[in-house]
Amino acid sequence: MLPPSISCPDDQKQALLQFQSLAAGNTTSKFLPWISSTDCCEWQGVECAADALSGCGWQGGAECQTLPRSPTQPRVVTALNLFSFIPLLQSSGQVTLVSANVLTPLFGITTVKKLDLSLNLIHGEIPGRGIANLTQLVTLDLSNNYFTGSIPAQLFSLTQLESLRINIVDDVQRTVNNNGGPFEGRKGYTLEGEIPVEIGKLTNLKELLLDGNRLSGSIPSTVSQLKSLEEFDLHGNFLSGEIPTGIGNCSNLTTFAVWDNSLAGDIPMSVLNLTKIRTFRLNGNLLTGEVPAGLFDLPELSYLYLGDNRLTLRGLSSLIPRSRFISLSLPSCNISDSIPRWVANQTTLYSLDLSQNRIHGAFPQWLVDTQLQSLDLSDNDLEGSLPADFFQPKGGGQSIINLSRNNLRGRLPETAICENAFNAIVLSGNQFSGPLPKCMSNLTSLSVLDLSGNAFAGEVLPLLFQEGGFCPTYVDLSSNRFHGRVSVNCSQNLQFLVLGRNNFSGHLPQSLGEVTGLKFLDLHENNITGEIPSSISRLSNLQVLGLRGNSLEGQIPRSLSNLTSIQILDLSGNQLSGSLPEGIGNLTAMSETPRDSSIQVMASGTENYFFVFGVLLDSPPLLQVFWKTLHRGLPNQHLGLYTFLDLSNNRFSGEIPSELGNLTSLKALNLSHNQLSGWIPASLGEMRSLESLDLSHNGLSGEIPQSFEKFQQLNNLDVSNNDLTGRIPTGPQMDRMNDPGSYANNSAGLCGAQIRVPCDGGGLNGSPPATEEEEGSERETEWFSWMTAGIGFPAGFVTTVVGMYGLGYFHAGLLWARWRRRWPRGIRF
Repeated sequence: MLPPSISCPDDQKQALLQFQSLAAGNTTSKFLPWISSTDCCEWQGVECAADALSGCGWQGGAECQTLPRSPTQPRVVTALNLFSFIPLLQSSGQVTLVSANVLTPLFGITTVKKLDLSLNLIHGEIPGRGIANLTQLVTLDLSNNYFTGSIPAQLFSLTQLESLRINIVDDVQRTVNNNGGPFEGRKGYTLEGEIPVEIGKLTNLKELLLDGNRLSGSIPSTVSQLKSLEEFDLHGNFLSGEIPTGIGNCSNLTTFAVWDNSLAGDIPMSVLNLTKIRTFRLNGNLLTGEVPAGLFDLPELSYLYLGDNRLTLRGLSSLIPRSRFISLSLPSCNISDSIPRWVANQTTLYSLDLSQNRIHGAFPQWLVDTQLQSLDLSDNDLEGSLPADFFQPKGGGQSIINLSRNNLRGRLPETAICENAFNAIVLSGNQFSGPLPKCMSNLTSLSVLDLSGNAFAGEVLPLLFQEGGFCPTYVDLSSNRFHGRVSVNCSQNLQFLVLGRNNFSGHLPQSLGEVTGLKFLDLHENNITGEIPSSISRLSNLQVLGLRGNSLEGQIPRSLSNLTSIQILDLSGNQLSGSLPEGIGNLTAMSETPRDSSIQVMASGTENYFFVFGVLLDSPPLLQVFWKTLHRGLPNQHLGLYTFLDLSNNRFSGEIPSELGNLTSLKALNLSHNQLSGWIPASLGEMRSLESLDLSHNGLSGEIPQSFEKFQQLNNLDVSNNDLTGRIPTGPQMDRMNDPGSYANNSAGLCGAQIRVPCDGGGLNGSPPATEEEEGSERETEWFSWMTAGIGFPAGFVTTVVGMYGLGYFHAGLLWARWRRRWPRGIRF
C-alpha cells in the first residue's frame, strides 16, 4: 500500500465513493469496483498525476517530462474515465435512469482535466454550475446520456476546453452491435434550445460534437472564432438559417458535419479555405444555389455528401478533381450529365452515389473495372443493357449496387461464373426481361436481391434457392412474369420474401414452415391454389403475411393463432370458407402495444459500411423504405409496424368471433364481402385503437353494438349491405361517421343523427346534424382507396395503414439513404 503522502487526497477519495454510492442506489457492494481501503489512483477509470504537474494538462507534454518527480510527491485525480460506469453498477438488476444530481460529489475534484461520463443513464438538465467548478477541464464528454433542457451557459467559462461532446451516437451503431439495451428509446431525452453565441469563447476548442439532439435556431456566427477547431458535428438537429459565412476562418477543420437539419441558403464560398477538411457533410438540408466547383479541389477532402438539398451541380463531367475521394455522395443535385469519366481515376473511391439526378447514357464498361464497392445510380435516365461482364467486376467489387428506376432493358448478361462478391443487387423498376442468369445461384454472399418491377420471366425459384447455395436475407421478385411453384430451400437467413404480382401457381408447400427466420412473406396476386399450409404456424418470427388475390380455399388453419409476432395479416380476395377460427383472437402482437421499431434487414457490406433495410412511416403518412449506412446513421424516431387484419372478399360464414375484441392494438379490420351472419359482437367496441372497420356486404343482423360509442380513433366505418336495425350509437368518433353510404342497404333499417333518419319518437339521438361541408368531405373518402400515398390524412388514420400497404398493399422496393420514395399508384386493400 502506498504511504498516505503519495496516495490520492482523502477528500477526493470520499467524493468518488459518494458518487459511487449515489449512482449504485440499492446495488449490493460486490458489484462496486471502488473499495475504500485502496488508493483511489488505482481505481478503475481514475487517473492521477503528481500535483506539481497539474498545469501540464491531463495528457502531459514534452515539457512535463523534464520536471523532477519525487517518490513522495502527492498525487491528485486528473482524469475520470467513467464511460458506461453506471450500467456496470446496475448489472445485477433492472437498468434504470439516474438523476444528474448523482454527479454533485465529482464537482469538488477541481484538479480534473478530463471528465468522461458517456454511455451512462444520467437524466435531467446538465448541471452547468457544478461543472463550471472544474476550471481545469480540457475534455468533457457527456455523450449518450438522457440529458434534457438547454446547453448551460456556465460551460462557456471553461476556457481550457479542447473537446466538448454532448452528442447522441446514431441508433444504427447500437443496432449493428446488438447492444441496444438501455440506450434505446431516447424520445424526450435530448437537448433543446439554441446553441449559445458564447460558444465563441472556447477558443481552444478542437472538437465540438452536439449531434443527435433537438437543438434549434441558427449556427452562431461566433463559431468562426474557433480557429483551433478540427471536428465540428451538429448533424441530426433542427437547426435553421444559413451556414456562417465565416466558417472558412476555421482553417484547421478536418470534419464539418451539419447533415439532417433545415439549413438554407448557399454554400458559403469561404469553405474553399478549408484546406485540411477531410469530411464535409451537408446532406439532408434545404440548401440552394450552385455547388462551388472548387470543393472538388480541396486537397485533403475524402468524404463529400451534398445530397437531399436543392443544390445544382453543373459540369460534373468536365471537372478534373484534385481531391482523392473515398466516398462521394451527390444524390438529388440536379446533375444533368453522363457518368463522369474521371471516376475511373479515383483509385481510392469505394462509394459513389449519384442517385435521383438526370444522369443519362449507357452503363459504361469502364465502371465495371473500377474498385468501387458501393454504387448507387438509382432514379436516373440510364438506358441500354448492362455490360457482358457485369457480374464479373475486375476490381474490388461492386459489392453493393443499386440501378433501380432507370430505363435499362434487355437480359441480364449470362456468364459462366457470377462473381461471388455481391452483397446487394437492386435493379427494380427497369425494363429488364427474360430469364435470370443461371449463375446467380452462385452468389452465396448476397444479402439483398431486388428485381421487382421488371419483365423477368421463367421458373425462378428452383434456380435461386438451390440446396446449399443462394440464401439471402431479402428477396423481392414482385411485379414480374415469373411462374412455377413456390419452392424455397432456404431455412437459415431468409427474412423477407416478396413474390407478389407474378404468375406463381400450385399449392403452397408445407416446407414453407421450415423457413423459420421469415419476417415478411408476400405472395399477393398470383395463381396459388389449395389450402393455407398449417406449417406456416411455425413461423414464429413472421410479422407480415400477404396472400391477397389468389385462389386459396378451405378454412383458415386453427394453428394460425400460433403466429404470435404477426401484425399484418391479409388473406383477402381468395375463396376461403368456413367459420372464422376462435383462435384468431389470440394473435399476441395484435393485442399488445406496437413495438417502437421497424422491420430491419442488415446487409453487411465492406469494412465499416453497413446497410439497414427498414420500413418506416412519415407524417403525413407515407411508406418509407430506406437504405441506411453506418456512417449515415438512422433517424432518431422509429415508428413501428402497425397492425391490421383483412379477410374480405372470401366465403366465410357463421358468426364473428367475440374473441376478435382481444386484438386491442388492431388498427384496421376488414371482414367485408363474406357470408357472415349473426350479431356484431359488442367486444369490437373494446378495440380502442381501431381506426378502420369494414363489415359491409355480409348477412349481419341485430343492432350496431352500443359499445361502439367507446371508439377513440375510428375514422372509417362501413356496415352497409347487411340486415342491421335500430339506432346508430353516438359518441365522439361515431358522431363523425356520418356518410349515409356507410349504412346503406340494411333491409331492416337503421336510424340516427348520422344518417338524418329519426328513430322512434322522432329524435335524432341528440347529436347535431352534419354540415354540408362535412358530408361532402365524407363522400369523397373511399374505403381504403386513395389516389396517392402522399396525401395527408386525419391524425391517427393511416399513421398506420396507408404506409404499410404499398405492395399493391405494401411494395417493399428499396431506396438508399434518406431519399424518399413516393408511391405513384393508388393504394387500396
